[in-house]
Amino acid sequence: MSKYYDAAFAGGKSVNAMSAFDRGYYEATQGMGGPDRAATVRNHYENKLRKYLKALPADVDMSAIPAQYQGKLSEFLSNKKMEYVQAANRVDEMEVGSQQYMDTVGEMNAIKNTFTNLDKQFKLYGESKSSIIEAIEGQTTSLYGENIANVNMLRSIFNEEYEIKIDDNGNLNFVGDDGEISLNDLPDFYQKDYKTADAMMQMGSMVYQNALKTGIPLAKDGIQYFQYANKLKQLIDQSGNAGIMSILHDGLVGDIVMANDAIVSKALEGYKNGDVSFAGLRDLVVDNYMKVLIKQSLTGSSQRKVNPSQSSVGYYAPQYYNDDQGQRIMFEKHKTDSSKDKYTVLKGTEVGGGDSNNEVNKPNIVTTEKDKLTISQARQALIDSGVESPTADEIAKYISKNQ
Repeated sequence: MSKYYDAAFAGGKSVNAMSAFDRGYYEATQGMGGPDRAATVRNHYENKLRKYLKALPADVDMSAIPAQYQGKLSEFLSNKKMEYVQAANRVDEMEVGSQQYMDTVGEMNAIKNTFTNLDKQFKLYGESKSSIIEAIEGQTTSLYGENIANVNMLRSIFNEEYEIKIDDNGNLNFVGDDGEISLNDLPDFYQKDYKTADAMMQMGSMVYQNALKTGIPLAKDGIQYFQYANKLKQLIDQSGNAGIMSILHDGLVGDIVMANDAIVSKALEGYKNGDVSFAGLRDLVVDNYMKVLIKQSLTGSSQRKVNPSQSSVGYYAPQYYNDDQGQRIMFEKHKTDSSKDKYTVLKGTEVGGGDSNNEVNKPNIVTTEKDKLTISQARQALIDSGVESPTADEIAKYISKNQ
């Protein structure tokens, strides 16, 4: 049976966050284990917090000194007051300005500073306690492993499950089986990065709307692609380690937990081991999300509808494009029903079918720079969507559908 299992049921406490995490895990599972350690510990500390809050008196002041610690505090203050009185009695008998007098006055000032610092420590304790409780109850704590371990230990500390020790300077320390940790040295905890997630979701909406409006999807070699990629890099750099961990683990972007992806999971392990840099992990996140943006823009362009002409029933004049593979692409659009748009692929100078003197079958083809760009973008969009070598026929269908 594990030492953590024994310690958990013996009421043992650890000042190491990961050791406390293991204890919580074994306590929650009765030593039987389970598939998702992080979720198990999270549910465990949430349940213990609810029990703790339920046991508190109504309208309790979270910033007040907990009853659990009032005895220790009273004892500490009594001892310090006695030291102060003794020093004050001694200084009355000393020559003003002597070294002994100065040392004793310094001792008295140090005691007063201790009281001031102790007051600040308990205020900090109350503020930190309110913050962690609010975050846990609001489900806003980030869900990556290290953060869950820290939240688990902080929850135990602020539920008064640890003994306290007050040092000579008035600093609060929490005592565990493996040592003690100062209030000033408690680990941080991080909340879900809604700001970065919202910015990423806005990017998705923007590329979709732009493609829906123009019919032109985001292309990997296009200037807009690099603008979005650079913006995303900037957002992640500004959010730092906590931000990128939230993006990967919290499912805030499209309800997708990116950390579950096999490639991302492997990169995360490398990041934890020091084999992958922050920039390397960031670039992987950016590359993955840019693929998502391309798909969203393709969806937008595919749903674009061409407004029918307000003029009389008939056809637009045929449009012709020269494909760079030596094939001519002709588009014939109906004015009143865009669902009846037609396309024809014409190879070389051969138009095929019909009267050879017909001007439609023997067009004077002029390929503009805009035409070339349209064909290039359509080909790249097809490649990005998985078509390795789009034919002219596939390109024509794509442009016909998305114009």
